[in-house]
Amino acid sequence: MITLTVRKQDGAFVLDSGPGASLRTGWTWRCGEIRTGTGRWTVEPTGRRRIGFTARGEHGVPVRLDPGRSHVPGPGGVARWAPGRRGGELVRDGHRLAVRLPGRPGGPIRVDVTGEWAELELVVLTACFALMSQRRRRTLIMMAAVGGGSS
Repeated sequence: MITLTVRKQDGAFVLDSGPGASLRTGWTWRCGEIRTGTGRWTVEPTGRRRIGFTARGEHGVPVRLDPGRSHVPGPGGVARWAPGRRGGELVRDGHRLAVRLPGRPGGPIRVDVTGEWAELELVVLTACFALMSQRRRRTLIMMAAVGGGSS
């Protein structure tokens, strides 16, 4: 098992696995851009509730994370994505990515990687975007509820 860390640096979330792997997003987390040494992808939710997410490049959708149907690059069986409030887990053929969000926004994200993964940086940053986008959606809903009840 190896452990990777994603940290916020100069307005982007940077993966410590090597130079150039980063995620940039807007303040609402509706979409973002992932850059790795192999290309550039647009990452976004598949619907308003932000349950499923895709990373889309010029040659299609190499990553789809959805509790109902997921796929990631490389050979292997069905990938299973299980997001939660504090993190998520992606499993395929006994290989596992466990993503843990920090307790406070802005802290480092921990990713435990077991087994071999094709396009590891892309898959990790897509998973981080998915979890942080869901967290941002929950925050915006709470802010609207609190703001709406204070009149």
